[in-house]
Amino acid sequence: MKNFLKHTGVFLVPVVLVFIGVEYFYQTTVSNYSYKHEMIKKNYDQVETLILGDSHAFFGINPDYLSTKAFNISNISQSLYFDQLLFEKHVDSMPALRNVVITLGYYSLSQLENTKEDTWRKYFYHQQMELDVPMISSVDIRKYSLGLTRRFDKSLTLFQKYIENGTIIDCNADGWGTYYNKSADEDLIVQSQVTAKRHEDFLVDFEENLARLKSIIRYCEKINCKVFLVDMPVHPSYLNALNPVKLQKITLSCKTLTNEYPNTTYIDLRRDQRLENADLYDPDHLNHKGAKKYTKIINEHISTFKK
Repeated sequence: MKNFLKHTGVFLVPVVLVFIGVEYFYQTTVSNYSYKHEMIKKNYDQVETLILGDSHAFFGINPDYLSTKAFNISNISQSLYFDQLLFEKHVDSMPALRNVVITLGYYSLSQLENTKEDTWRKYFYHQQMELDVPMISSVDIRKYSLGLTRRFDKSLTLFQKYIENGTIIDCNADGWGTYYNKSADEDLIVQSQVTAKRHEDFLVDFEENLARLKSIIRYCEKINCKVFLVDMPVHPSYLNALNPVKLQKITLSCKTLTNEYPNTTYIDLRRDQRLENADLYDPDHLNHKGAKKYTKIINEHISTFKK
């Protein structure tokens, strides 16, 4: 028995030490989540335009090219569930807020809460953005330990990135994602098929996410704030590989919101003819060139929209 305990202890000691190291890394290293949280608080009094959404907003809307002081609090795979939580947390601290921009992708309105994309990210929103996340149980140990939220190989990759770059922050001080800085180097037609297949969830029930959008829009009405729902430009081959019935329902849902709420408009850039391959990082994301181009286009809509 003593030998068993001894050998068990010898095995567990390095495991425990590795876990402590991973936990320390997550608790002390500034990430996109913690960085954005601190930067928006520093800019509360100046922010006039708040940008919400997933990676399409993160990489595609650059506050430098908006005529109002803007902050991009979007993030990769950020769902409307977290858009609403972030909006509700910060909106009352931004006295100058006049515009809210929300990007909507193919899966935005149908995405269920607490599914694949939220399995580990929800804990980072809770710990590093100080969000009360209802989907996390109070007895879930990962609520208190980020080291338990991801597979070890994912954590190791992130640590290697930190060693190489000295940071794991992928955005600038205004929250815009900075590393999609080249044009697509693969066949966009082939890549479009793969991406479209990955994004298909076979869901067309938008009720929960429309309720989240309506909650944001109604609060914006109260504070005299305009809302811009933006369908970002994508490669035609990607679009053609998607379910046309669902696309039509997305468009109809957004138009219905604009008809119901005078403070809201829908900017449909999905099939925008000004898009060039050189604007794209991949079939459904803009690169730096595309972000500059389309942020200016979005700015024109914001500047000319009248309630």
